[in-house]
Amino acid sequence: MRYIMMVFWGIIFGFIIGFIGSALTQTTFVPAQAMGMAAVFAILLGFMPALLKWSQKISSK
Repeated sequence: MRYIMMVFWGIIFGFIIGFIGSALTQTTFVPAQAMGMAAVFAILLGFMPALLKWSQKISSK
């Protein structure tokens, strides 16, 4: 459930950030591209704490 909510809010924030970014750079806003990139980024951030704990275990040995 945690990862589903993380992806959901990542898509919402990515949609907003993509819209603002396209306005600032004066490019065409593509909603599917913004949501897809945001979902991938949210998933990567979701796994970051587990990866950091894993690397700490390895470095402490």
